[in-house]
Amino acid sequence: MGSSDAFTPTRRARYPFVAIVKATDVVSGMQLVGLTTDLTAGGCRMSTRKGPFSEGTRILLEITKNDVSLVTNATVIYNLKDQFMGIRFEEMPPDQSAILAGWIKAASAAVIPPFSLK
Repeated sequence: MGSSDAFTPTRRARYPFVAIVKATDVVSGMQLVGLTTDLTAGGCRMSTRKGPFSEGTRILLEITKNDVSLVTNATVIYNLKDQFMGIRFEEMPPDQSAILAGWIKAASAAVIPPFSLK
């Protein structure tokens, strides 16, 4: 996973979240299109059919779900098996933060708490 343990239990809660993602390398202009598989307040995981960008690549990220798009600067924090990228969001404008907060609220409401035996 690289030097970052972005998805360990000590990090932010992850929520299942599937949406279309377009990542554009801000230096080369190369674009990758894929899907998110989960979402946190600080980033997401992106699956792609092409080899992902290298760790540390700065990207412009566009996530689109139900005709609503979030656009923000982000950084690739790991790539896994040339199929997934861990992406950390950079500081985003309030309107984009509000979209993210709404998605997380909806995703967290959909998560069923674990079953416990008493």
